[in-house]
Amino acid sequence: VCILGGTAFRNGDSKALVEAIAAKLGKLTDVKMKFVTGGMKGVQEAFAKSCGDGSRVWNLLPVGESSGYGTGTDINAGKDLDERKIIFGLLGDIYISVEGGP
Repeated sequence: VCILGGTAFRNGDSKALVEAIAAKLGKLTDVKMKFVTGGMKGVQEAFAKSCGDGSRVWNLLPVGESSGYGTGTDINAGKDLDERKIIFGLLGDIYISVEGGP
């Protein structure tokens, strides 16, 4: 499951929605579900920090970059943001988007 969304929250309810979705999905232990963010602030960071212990969260970033989330596992792919976006688009079976994208 790939997580997309704005780098800042514009709607006051959006952060709580993202945190609730992440908490609920993070508790699903009977399914083999992994979560991938793009390592960006806003929606993706809120999801990663609210998704259980972070052991099923992967933060996909361009080579040499890190998310700074303190949760999940940072992995690198693509020489820059454009390449990382292409790779991100190939990974998920499901994409969750809140407040658009960056």
